[in-house]
Amino acid sequence: MKKSIVLLITLALIIAISSLIAIGLLHSDNAVKEANKKHSIIQTSVFIQQIADILSKKSAEINSTEGLEMLILMPIELQSDELSMEISFDSAAKGLNPNNLLKKDRNKTRINADYVLLFDRILQSVNLQSKELFLALLEDTLDKDLEERIPGSEIALYNKRFAQGQIENFQKFCMLLDRYVELTEDPAIYEIPWREILGFYSKQIDFNYISPTLLRYILPYLDPETIKALTTGKKMGFAKWKDLQIAKEYRDELKKFNIAFYVPIVRANMVFQRNGRKSLGEFVYDIKQKKVVDIGYKIN
Repeated sequence: MKKSIVLLITLALIIAISSLIAIGLLHSDNAVKEANKKHSIIQTSVFIQQIADILSKKSAEINSTEGLEMLILMPIELQSDELSMEISFDSAAKGLNPNNLLKKDRNKTRINADYVLLFDRILQSVNLQSKELFLALLEDTLDKDLEERIPGSEIALYNKRFAQGQIENFQKFCMLLDRYVELTEDPAIYEIPWREILGFYSKQIDFNYISPTLLRYILPYLDPETIKALTTGKKMGFAKWKDLQIAKEYRDELKKFNIAFYVPIVRANMVFQRNGRKSLGEFVYDIKQKKVVDIGYKIN
């Protein structure tokens, strides 16, 4: 019964978004021949804001693991005479946040030893020349001072465009990778599947959407069949720790890494097609805070 109610609520949300997009597509058809890159960006921006407004109004109805799952599992496809649009949602809390390398402890900022060990394991997987250097680059980026742990590791001293502090997105993280290669001429660090491992929009990892790659790094001794059963092959969502059918020591290890079972932060991906021109838009939305936290565009 509970799942049926969640399904109905989520369907109402999808219908609301679909109606909004359909109206936008209808109005856009009349001016499609005059469309240009600027118009595409404006249109995408408007749709993003309108969809975010709907998510804001419906946020109270996506307040559970089941509600979030239903939203993510139901992509939208719409088409008019000359325009088409696809929109899908995914969790934006499926990766390891590198900013957790530092943690507050009794009003002092300290290095999180569990995260250091995990990053060490990740770096070791490609036989990196200097794990110590990359960890120093990461720590020197996140701390507030400009003292170098290793010569060259304080990027802000060498690149005036580099902002010290939080790593807000993957683009900034890539600056650390590039700096490491510049200092070592060791490109092995690019072989690590960072996009499958990292996340930047939540301190927590939603276990219901954790990638198999990240889970393998966290629990390297867990057998492949169990990893699949917990991730891509799971039959239903997890709501509490007891739902994970693994040994207690594995659950205890997971608890070190800010694991949760409901993190209401989603990434929306939009694809527009107009007269052969494809426009891509994406935004990250915090359902609990009711705000957009990141936006991206790409116009072909």
